[in-house]
Amino acid sequence: MTGRYKAAIVGCGGIAQAHMDGYSMVDSVDVVACVDPIPEARQMYVDDWGIPQSYATLEECAYDAEPDIVSVCTWHLLHDPLTVEAAGYPSIKAIICEKPMAIGMGRANRMVEACDANDVKLVISHQRRFTPGWNKAKELVEAGAIGIPLRVDIRVKEGLANWATHSIDGAKFILGDPKPRWVMGAVTRTTDKYERNTPIEDACIGLVMFDDPLQFFIQSDLWDNDCDAGKFFIRGTEGMLHVRETILKLFNAETNGWQDVDLNLQEGDQAIGGNMNAKQVEELVRWLDGGSEHRNAGHIARDTVEIMMAMYESARQNKVIYMPMEEQEYPLELMIEEGKVVVEEPGRYDIRGFLDRSNIDEARYAQLKEDGVSHHQAMRILHDEMARR
Repeated sequence: MTGRYKAAIVGCGGIAQAHMDGYSMVDSVDVVACVDPIPEARQMYVDDWGIPQSYATLEECAYDAEPDIVSVCTWHLLHDPLTVEAAGYPSIKAIICEKPMAIGMGRANRMVEACDANDVKLVISHQRRFTPGWNKAKELVEAGAIGIPLRVDIRVKEGLANWATHSIDGAKFILGDPKPRWVMGAVTRTTDKYERNTPIEDACIGLVMFDDPLQFFIQSDLWDNDCDAGKFFIRGTEGMLHVRETILKLFNAETNGWQDVDLNLQEGDQAIGGNMNAKQVEELVRWLDGGSEHRNAGHIARDTVEIMMAMYESARQNKVIYMPMEEQEYPLELMIEEGKVVVEEPGRYDIRGFLDRSNIDEARYAQLKEDGVSHHQAMRILHDEMARR
């Protein structure tokens, strides 16, 4: 080992690859262990990345490998219990948890409180805050290039928790992480739709009010044409920005129409996963070494969760929800239990069901990997084959 900090991966699925890509670029951190209850999943990371130790549980890893940093790369509903557990182990100084931070404000609050109580640095993996397009947009807004920001338009698909968490977080970042004042939302769910075992909506819209005059308008799965998790428009009193991770366009009195902004892209800047995850880890190391708070600190991501939960709660209560919101559970799940949204097309389905490794043919998976098939594509093939039996 050459690094000053030891890290462990918790949850050996597809998203952990992006975390490993990031760690591999940071000399001050060595990944010494991986954790997953499925032996084959652990072994894949041992083989692919040369990780020296693997464990079935976080407890075993914490007391044996004694990592300083853990990356929580599990499905949504495991984020908060694993983060709270990790915060209680003596060796662990920092946690990087995948997005969305949590499903429900109670879960998000427990994560922040547990880390604060144990002096553990909590980072939520909104790694797109390190992309050149978003950072340049932030610089232009702060320089007054569009005047006073008035409205952000966000259009995404595949649910709030999946795509919109990045977009809402990104717009907040560019605008200086303003605090939401109130939210109004509407939700429809006529199919029995889930994502990673979490019930989600078919479509929704939301209006978020910050300090006057700033508003966010959010729509998910209503108009999918040309939408993206990292793409949105910011309108101001003196101009507009069309923001993407590696593309930025500016419109104001000086540009004579829409103008491409030079981002001075460097090698690797197009790789949102590995390169940006590396920058996220580097900023965490600086924080651990006494530097300023991480731009993805847990309490900042908590506000993003609250905006999403307030959209659901507004639909549930049929009224404007003022911050801080009172409901601590998952409002959409409560709506389902209360009969406020009714399934009209029976048949539960999970839009990320193909990532479930619990019942796959591991021998067939190994063969697909030997043939050069990616993890995600191999999982899709295996689940398609099971469905046809």
